[in-house]
This record gives sequence, C-alpha cells and structure tokens, in this order.
Amino acid sequence: MENKQKEETGIRLNEDNLFLLREILETAARKAAESISKMLGTSVETEILNIYTNPIELVEKEIEKENLGIILYSELKEGEGGISLFVMDEQSALILSGKLLGKGDEKSSELGDDERSALREVGNILLGNFLAEIGDYFNLPILHTPPELKHDMVGVYLENLLTYSEGLKNNAIISEVKLVAQGVGVKGRYILLPSDALTEDFMDNLF
Repeated sequence: MENKQKEETGIRLNEDNLFLLREILETAARKAAESISKMLGTSVETEILNIYTNPIELVEKEIEKENLGIILYSELKEGEGGISLFVMDEQSALILSGKLLGKGDEKSSELGDDERSALREVGNILLGNFLAEIGDYFNLPILHTPPELKHDMVGVYLENLLTYSEGLKNNAIISEVKLVAQGVGVKGRYILLPSDALTEDFMDNLF
C-alpha cells in the first residue's frame, strides 16, 4: 500500500530539500562550465531553470516541439541508472562546433562528421564533469556512456524518450540547468533524468 501511495503522489520536496538540491546542481553546472569556458575563451554562466518531480512537466514545457536542436544523450551506467542530456538549439550547435574546429568567429555551415565529432567530445566533457560533481556530493560513482548525438526536434524527442524509457516514470527528480557562453551566442541545457532508484538514493541524502 505504501509503494502504491508513493507512485501516486511522487516525490515531494520541502523548501530545505529544494534549496540544497539547487545548491548541488548549481555547483555541478558551474564546475562543468569551467571546461567549456576555457575552450571558448569567454565566461560561461549557469542557472537552474527548474526541478521537476514528474517527467510530463518537462515535456509540457517544450511548447515548440518541432524546433530542431542537437541532443547529446548519455545513459548512466552506475549509481542505479538514469539518463543525462545536453541540449542545444541548432544555431548554438553550429557556432560551438565552429569554435571547436578553430574557425574563429565563423560558425559551421552544416553539421557534418567533423562537427558532430567535436560536439560529442565537448558533450562528453560537459556531462562527465556535471555528473562527477553530483556523484561526489552523494558519494555515488555516476559513470556514463559516451554521448550519442541526435539532430532532431527537441520536444518530440523528449516526449518519445520519456514514453519508452524504463525506470523513469514515477518518482523522478528531473533537473534542468541552463548554460550560456557570454558574447558567443552559445546556450544549452543539462537535463538529468535519474531512475527511480537513483532518485531514492538522492533523497536519502537530502533528508
């Protein structure tokens, strides 16, 4: 009966839990941003956009479901599993890949093999640093798979991802963190979707 009630009500965060969780995520995002700041030679700011306790809330936020973007998708291999994403609009991906490939202020004209490879590499660094900081706080070894790159409609992709993903349906704490490279025009979002089991591990350390 208790488990059934938990599924129906989902995770409930009080103000203290929410404040601490935001502090952890902001620290992790800031640490991860330092790596891309050095690559781009500009300051990079981060900001917590939201924390969701129901996956549907994230999908409903994506009003412009057909906007094209780049999704760097990585599965969590340790710490009870889950999914981590770094999402960019198409324009940001073209600018960032141009910078990474040494084109200066000239953005890439297309997302070819070289551009995709560069984006996967920086995505691996960003996601790895972000997850490592979170794992350090919770004393969990959150390892992840090398990110896959998807060039797709972001809202539709997220909707399909949440529909078919196992273990992400009931008690999620989904965090969305914005990253903006000042003066360059690159912006993106980390999205962390921990499995139910990993969420419970997080909550055990927040109470």
